Amino acid sequence: MKFAHEYKEALQREGYPPEWVESAVPYAQLKKCVKKVQSELRSLGLDPETLSQLIHESGDAASRRGGGVAFQYEIDGSTKFVPKLTLFIREGDKFAVDAALSPETRAYLEQLAAKQQGGSGQIEEILDDAPEPAKENHKVEQRPDHSLDRPGFKRVEVPLTFDVEFFDMLSVDVMMLDKFQTEQQEVLTENIKTLSTQLVRLAQPSRLMKKTDLYRWRELFEIYLASAIFFSTNEHDHGTRDSATAARQLEFFQKEVMRRGLLDKFKLPESGQALSQFICINIKLLQNLKFLEINQKAISKIIKKFDKRTQLGATKTFPRLMQSDAIISGSMAKAVCAQVTQDIVQVVPQIDDYLCPVCFSIVWRPVRIKCKHIFCIRCAIKLERTRKSCPLCRKFTLVNLTEDDLDEEMTAYLKKWFPKEVREKQIQNETEQGREDLGPGYVHPSESKCAVM
Repeated sequence: MKFAHEYKEALQREGYPPEWVESAVPYAQLKKCVKKVQSELRSLGLDPETLSQLIHESGDAASRRGGGVAFQYEIDGSTKFVPKLTLFIREGDKFAVDAALSPETRAYLEQLAAKQQGGSGQIEEILDDAPEPAKENHKVEQRPDHSLDRPGFKRVEVPLTFDVEFFDMLSVDVMMLDKFQTEQQEVLTENIKTLSTQLVRLAQPSRLMKKTDLYRWRELFEIYLASAIFFSTNEHDHGTRDSATAARQLEFFQKEVMRRGLLDKFKLPESGQALSQFICINIKLLQNLKFLEINQKAISKIIKKFDKRTQLGATKTFPRLMQSDAIISGSMAKAVCAQVTQDIVQVVPQIDDYLCPVCFSIVWRPVRIKCKHIFCIRCAIKLERTRKSCPLCRKFTLVNLTEDDLDEEMTAYLKKWFPKEVREKQIQNETEQGREDLGPGYVHPSESKCAVM
């Protein structure tokens, strides 16, 4: 299946809104423009076969073989994309072209070399001897000898007509995609802020647990972070995911939520609605990612087609387009994922961010030692008994700990957001203290069972 047909089908299959399709890369139009560029080059006798031979005449290889012609194709993107075809003609008493050029092209290049030092009148004489179609659309520009960057060669620039049209169209397409991405990111950001406001209320800690879905949302976001739908922090697949991988991860997230029955566990009806909105945001982001990927593929394909039809090497000389952050790096996915994490996921603090590095449970009664590292009070006391250095940074800061080292503000925060974990840690600490004071048979009152006779 040809890409043009595949591209058209993809835009229709995914059900993108009309304004999305309108902002997509016009692959068919660009393909027609490539044909115009090819015809234009042929009119000068610079067909792909000829240019392919001239490529081998460039650089040091040409000097070693005494070759006569080489060329380079540059695109100046400082203000707008202006492509330039430059011919390098070896200076010497006799001009020879090693490539198998047509008689018309050979005569054209030989006269071009001979008239290099001439004025504008001589340029017109060169064009008089050029292939007929070239007279209408081309004008040769000359540079003085001091501008030459290849010793022993004369440099003549031949601006083309239709390649300018091609790259103008392509650069406009990229600008439209950039604009599209910005608009879509703004819409998603607004949706994220709205959902964040709802979650602040739905997941707000409450003494009456039936009035909050704090722990349900915490479990849901734990699954979401583990799914790493759009961006992975794992060493083996670090970075932005492609749309196919993101789709699989999003499906995994939804199935895991259903498997755990989180929707049925919600105590507040609004939580179910908020979950639907959260999933919709992720589906919309996935749709945007697919759209940008198919457009990036269209750009890559049309540039390769340009090179195949012309042999000008535009893939190497058009780096800003091919490496555009908007198209290739998935900057939108990164930005929106960061926004989701900041405004939604962080509404509900995760226990992993508040673990003691010694016992790996919640850092209850946190002690902040002088090197700023934090340990739970029981671990800090044990460390002080056996060592004087911090186990994380090795600094001698585990000395003379006092109640002033307790982080009371953090203690209140943990008690508010992690009531179950704090209660479990309190029981664990009291049980351990009781066994130290009363012996290994001590049982905490919360764990003892009384039988009524």
